[in-house]
Amino acid sequence: MDVLLGTDIVYVPRIKAAVDRFGERFLQRVFTPTERRDCCQSDSSKRKLRISQLAGRWAAKEAIAKALGTGWSGISYTDIEIQRQANGAPKVCLYRAAATYAAMWGEGQWRISLSHDGDYAIAVAVLFSSS
Repeated sequence: MDVLLGTDIVYVPRIKAAVDRFGERFLQRVFTPTERRDCCQSDSSKRKLRISQLAGRWAAKEAIAKALGTGWSGISYTDIEIQRQANGAPKVCLYRAAATYAAMWGEGQWRISLSHDGDYAIAVAVLFSSS
């Protein structure tokens, strides 16, 4: 069994600055529709983004790309999706190139942990692989 590990830390104001500067174009390029929906809260009739949650997902995507050993070479941000399970725990879903890279390691299970504190979000991703 192989164990692949990746970690990343993100400065939350950096993500906020990107959202403020590039808006929906940035959100669509980096986050899937599911992620964007999960990171919004209803505020009357207006959507409000939870920037710290977006930053956590950014860190998770980076950690997963590092665990795969590919970095972002050939992988799109939306090839990696962090879903929220019914119990609130994060779940990794890989698509397209990211799924292809992960398949090279054989069958496996991802474990991911996200944390937010003040201006920082951190993620640790572990793939337990059968190869």
